[in-house]
Amino acid sequence: MSDGATVIQRLATCVALPSPTPPGDVTRVADWVAGWATDFGASVTRQHVTPVADNVLARLRFGDGPRVVFNSHLDVVDPSSQDWATPPYQPVVRDGHMIGRGTCDAKGSLVAMLCAMERLAARPSGLTGEILLTAVMGEEAGGLGSAHLVERGLRADAAVVGEPTGLTVARAHKGTYMKRLRFRGRAAHSASPWLGRNAVADAAAFVTACEEETERLTAFPHEALGPATMTVTIMSGGALQNTVPDEATLIVDRRLVPGETHEDCDRRLAAMLAELRTARPGLDVADPEVVVATVPSETAAGEPVVAAALAALGDAGRPADRATGFNAGCDMSKLVGAGIPTVICGPGSLAQAHRPDESVPLDELVDAVDVYEGIARRLLARTREG
Repeated sequence: MSDGATVIQRLATCVALPSPTPPGDVTRVADWVAGWATDFGASVTRQHVTPVADNVLARLRFGDGPRVVFNSHLDVVDPSSQDWATPPYQPVVRDGHMIGRGTCDAKGSLVAMLCAMERLAARPSGLTGEILLTAVMGEEAGGLGSAHLVERGLRADAAVVGEPTGLTVARAHKGTYMKRLRFRGRAAHSASPWLGRNAVADAAAFVTACEEETERLTAFPHEALGPATMTVTIMSGGALQNTVPDEATLIVDRRLVPGETHEDCDRRLAAMLAELRTARPGLDVADPEVVVATVPSETAAGEPVVAAALAALGDAGRPADRATGFNAGCDMSKLVGAGIPTVICGPGSLAQAHRPDESVPLDELVDAVDVYEGIARRLLARTREG
């Protein structure tokens, strides 16, 4: 079987092992990853993070020298509420793409990293140091698995996070700060709305304020990521069709760029609510509750891992003029927070992630194996003196 056919077949096998978050049970795919890595000679350990979810660590050691981490995740977004044309865990190859849950986010990256490690194990000549695959649980739940790794002292000289970048190199990504807001009104018969206070109307005014805030933020773009954003993603309110709603709840999703903090966002949200109270006297909103909080991060353009990744892309015939940014949150922030220079690179488009009929281009999947192998060989190359 050719290398290209191998990675395609392996991805089909991996996609067919459901690992949705929620509930977060990654046992079957973790067992599969551990078995494969053991078969090609890696030293495999597992970290028990929850009763149904382990991190799988697979290590190839070539001698004294630097440590390079390959990081990707075992879990996928739950497809059960989505309308798929084909069953999400029965992968289909069509028009040069594989369709299935996790094909691009991020089992394509995970499988390509394992294929690259299998090559390194088979041809270790000229290598020193070690390559460590961290196949983590809970990335779709705020990065629980990578946080667990870092809390237990993960150290490395460089890292590559496998996420769908279109097989380009990203050296920065946005953070995620989601809050739940509960607007409180006063119920009344809808024939006499002036006797109540419409909480849905108050919440709708906040939605408009968020759209205006996103427009304001366009004036402050990050060089690799563009501007921060603020979007209401879930909203609910009202219980009876003939009653003024006395409560409305929403989730606001604030995406941060490097240089912004959660405290910055808290201050701006407080100012927005103060402005809204002035415009809508009597507006009542409970203290916002944090739902998700991750930080943005970036790696300097001059770091060796950036140069190695761009060079490996070029060798694979991919555009490699500069590193860009990744607009979603990911586990890069955990690794950068631990002092590890990190880039993001993987097959597939972020636009395909989390959506029905998610897919990955097969040419990117096949080339990703070459790219990951090339990054490792550059960073772990034995010097003449060594």
